[in-house]
Amino acid sequence: MPQFVLLLRDAPGSFPLDASPEEMQSILGRYREWSQRVRTAPGSQKLRDREGRVVRRDGTSLAVTDGPYAESREVLGGFFVVDADDYEHAQRLAADCPHLDYGSIEIRRIEVMPRG
Repeated sequence: MPQFVLLLRDAPGSFPLDASPEEMQSILGRYREWSQRVRTAPGSQKLRDREGRVVRRDGTSLAVTDGPYAESREVLGGFFVVDADDYEHAQRLAADCPHLDYGSIEIRRIEVMPRG
């Protein structure tokens, strides 16, 4: 079955930073419920929370910093890899994601690259 990546992009200023603790728990609960439903499907993957590195070329050497950090208007908030029959199936998986309240979800089919 083909795999698709769901790229969760945050829209600037869309997340309620002034939300009460109860509102935050409600938002997080919606994410947990959706991600649990998506994660139970075969082949599902996601980024590990609060880990990563950013690599940049700094002149002739590489600069590596702890990440993930982005310097853009629209920030990548995470991704999920899911099995889906086609783009329409992947769209249905993404359709009830709470992230759509705070940004967008880009759907891309994964292409397996031949070795050697």
